[in-house]
Amino acid sequence: MQGSRRAARLSEVAKLAEVSPGLVSRIVNEDPMLKIRPETRERVLNAIDLLQYTPHASARALRNSQTGLLGFALHHVNDPIYAQLVETAQVVAAGRGYSVVLLNADELMERQDAFRALVRGHRVDGLLVQSGFAADSRGLQEVARSVPSVVFNADEAPGLRTVRLDDITAAAMATRHLMDLGHTRIAFVGAEGASSDRRLQGYQRALDDGGISPLATIPGGWDAAEARAAVERYVAGGGSATGFVVVTSTSALGVHAGVISAGLSIPEDASVVSIHDTWFTEHLSPPLTVVELPLADIGQLAVELLIEQIASPTEGATVLDDPSPRLIVRGSTSAPGESSV
Repeated sequence: MQGSRRAARLSEVAKLAEVSPGLVSRIVNEDPMLKIRPETRERVLNAIDLLQYTPHASARALRNSQTGLLGFALHHVNDPIYAQLVETAQVVAAGRGYSVVLLNADELMERQDAFRALVRGHRVDGLLVQSGFAADSRGLQEVARSVPSVVFNADEAPGLRTVRLDDITAAAMATRHLMDLGHTRIAFVGAEGASSDRRLQGYQRALDDGGISPLATIPGGWDAAEARAAVERYVAGGGSATGFVVVTSTSALGVHAGVISAGLSIPEDASVVSIHDTWFTEHLSPPLTVVELPLADIGQLAVELLIEQIASPTEGATVLDDPSPRLIVRGSTSAPGESSV
């Protein structure tokens, strides 16, 4: 019977990387005083990967002790829509003895050194990972599979614990609101990623139920500037929509500005309704009609699921549909006027 493979020694890592054992030890233990060239650090980390080196038992015990920190990896850290979600997550985490630290999801996905520091350095006990905002989230999913994690906004995926909002219902509700007002030429202003895809599905479902054909999707992106430019191009190109369903309120801010800058009126010429509510929506002129999703509730749920993941990892998907999406009607929507976009 063949014996099990002998564990690699620190000296063997040092020899492969052509550095001293002491340097390897300082890198493994993340000595804050260590100053070395990035290519040297990368060579040592590659040697650790190749030899599958694991520090000795006392180091493992230190690494496996809890930090009391939960990482919150966001794509859009400054997006006001997620302020309530983050605040609720912090309150719930504090009640369970944890603190929340904000991380940049794009950096984790793109930089291997950031990923290694997070996983090998045991910087956090668990990770909340924001997904659904890019065409390819495989990098984030790799991170999520390496540390106890909950991925929110993501579709169900093997090996992951996911939680998301009821995007399909929300977008269908926004679309039906415009249909109930008498609009038949309704365009969806979307973006890249799974969250937008689900909202597009809800928009299409509502139109199909009403026997109305969808218009071509307007690629407005996730920020106001990109959405404004897209709508201005749409209007200049003779677009026929009298109503816009917008993927998120940050984008709707741009749609609102784009319609007005094109010399049209809201809601007389074009009605605008958005997914998500936030602080600025009621201060626009006219104020923005929205479908509110329970961001505070999903922040609480995500933290609770993550703490469960730390204790006992599982996989599966949860769609938060209670409380359900809520339509808030304001001045940006009305029956279609004689003018049209």
